[in-house]
Amino acid sequence: MEMNAVGYSNQDYQSRSRRLARLSRHADKRAQQRCIDKASLPLVLAYGQREFDGKGGIRYLMTSDSVASLQRAVGRTQQVEALAGVYAVVSTEDNTVITVGHRCA
Repeated sequence: MEMNAVGYSNQDYQSRSRRLARLSRHADKRAQQRCIDKASLPLVLAYGQREFDGKGGIRYLMTSDSVASLQRAVGRTQQVEALAGVYAVVSTEDNTVITVGHRCA
């Protein structure tokens, strides 16, 4: 078993995107209506700023800091810049994406 610099193994680690159970029909429809690429949702869940929405979900919002962090990881591209303001709401019960959208400025 390999250990990282702080002595922990990541053997059993699963990213949030892999734990994502599914995209609800509502979220799928909203992604299509709002021109949000469903393939980019794992990036939103990995880099978005987390906050509880008070209704049983967690909102992952791509803030300017989130986008900058993603750009440091993958480079500056139009696809990354297009994620600015995108959010996804995930159920705390079963990790289903409930809805997606763009934050109004």
